[in-house]
Amino acid sequence: MKRFSFILSVLVLSISFCQSMNAASIINTKHNLSVHGPGSFVAAAEEQVCIFCHVPHYASPVAPLWNREVGAVSYNLYASSTLNAQPGQPTGATRLCLSCHDGTIAIGMILSRPDPVPMTGGATTIPATSSTNLGSDLADDHPVSFPYTSELVSLNGELREPGALPAAIHLEDDYMMQCTACHDPHKSPYGDFLVIDNRNAGLCRACHQQRGWDSSSHATASAVALDACNNCHNSHNSAVKERLLNFVAEEDNCFSCHDGSVSNDNIAADFNKFYNHPVAATTGVHEPHENPLSSAKHVECVDCHDPHRTNSWSASAPTVSGALAGVKGVNRLGVEVAEVSYEYEVCFRCHADNSFSDTVVVSRQIEEVNERLRFDSINPSYHPVVAIGRNPIVPSLLPQYNPSSRIYCKDCHNSDSGSRSGGGGADGVHGSIYPHILLARYENDTYPLSYSESNYALCFRCHDPQILLDRDRSSFPSHRSHVVGKRMPCFLCHDPHGIPLISGATTTANAHLINFNTDYFTGSYDSVEKSCNVSCHTGPHDYRSVGP
Repeated sequence: MKRFSFILSVLVLSISFCQSMNAASIINTKHNLSVHGPGSFVAAAEEQVCIFCHVPHYASPVAPLWNREVGAVSYNLYASSTLNAQPGQPTGATRLCLSCHDGTIAIGMILSRPDPVPMTGGATTIPATSSTNLGSDLADDHPVSFPYTSELVSLNGELREPGALPAAIHLEDDYMMQCTACHDPHKSPYGDFLVIDNRNAGLCRACHQQRGWDSSSHATASAVALDACNNCHNSHNSAVKERLLNFVAEEDNCFSCHDGSVSNDNIAADFNKFYNHPVAATTGVHEPHENPLSSAKHVECVDCHDPHRTNSWSASAPTVSGALAGVKGVNRLGVEVAEVSYEYEVCFRCHADNSFSDTVVVSRQIEEVNERLRFDSINPSYHPVVAIGRNPIVPSLLPQYNPSSRIYCKDCHNSDSGSRSGGGGADGVHGSIYPHILLARYENDTYPLSYSESNYALCFRCHDPQILLDRDRSSFPSHRSHVVGKRMPCFLCHDPHGIPLISGATTTANAHLINFNTDYFTGSYDSVEKSCNVSCHTGPHDYRSVGP
């Protein structure tokens, strides 16, 4: 009886072991090309499983007991300006995989048979339309057949050390990156023969260690965290070869989610507004390593956002918020910085020394397209973006501001439908119905302009019109007579960004952002004598004596 119980126990254990092995074996995968295989591409009658790759006798000299020819194909290799590895023509396990997956040799063409094994439907090779047919062009596939070493990790800066890779990641001969680092051809517990579950970028992150990824919105937001890297990248047969992107137009890799279909904010809608940052104007111009002080004219989403680091962290002016984390920029001195600390450093990439806006918007006595110079704190006057303003007394400011306040560029330049403008849309300098991507109305080409608060909506976001137009409380008693009485908009006298000292501005002539618009009048201003001598008046006058 005991002997029978022992035999029964052994039998049960054997059955359990076989069932367990079957669950994680080639039998239940698409690599089972026998007539009993689960895939749609299988043999017409052949019942053997391993024969399509291996044979115990008369095998190819190539290990492990290889049963297929290895063709003499020359492959087009992956290349990128950000690639530090040096891929060569496929070797080792990669070359064996490609004996089927490059589509050049029939699947049934094995060494142990004089004739090819017939496949169902008369098929021979993996269909060209299949995502598993990589062809001979490997430039749109993750690079392989290169040494994955500590030297490479040091050059790249965002890779895990070889000795710290998970045990499931197998480097051929302990140093070569091959297909088998990511794929185990004999089992597919996670799909696609992956050796690690790639949900939440599990497999990608086994090697790639991008700074800031773990706390980024793309890693934590429930709508995209599961697919993670695959939201933008495709490791095989990608639409764009460099950096393996899913879409040819760079911005489409963002709009595939940020059009309201996945993300709550429809940012794509803002780019369709008449005034926008023209991300669709160029394709393939941006380079991650480009020098913003000399790069060609273009703008892409990744010029302002690092998709691996962007997050929802808030900040106060002028500190950069999480949305712009990790982005390259230009500082207040005109020097390139690898990672911006202040929001204006992102704007200075394209609107400063290498200005993509090469003409002035409004004709003025002193003209300058370099916004870094216009906001320079040595100037006689400027809006307080780069530094605290120079005027210690600004009575018209709303209660939430004071002369020591700092502001962002985005406090003026933003979406007209975003939360900053009281709407429910996305914030950001993506697009607006107002010129210069302003979040509210500001006239800089209309004169005369009938007065209403809506016509000065942008200015009145910081300045209280009740004080500004009150002769007794305003710092300029004649504001009302000019704005309301003479219907003169702000832009005629004031230059909103600032007037550069280096271009000839003086404290006497250009305090209080005075830089006259020469399309309508000429003249001079004296902040010391508090007088104007302009062509719209009959002669010099003390503006303190002008009536309301």
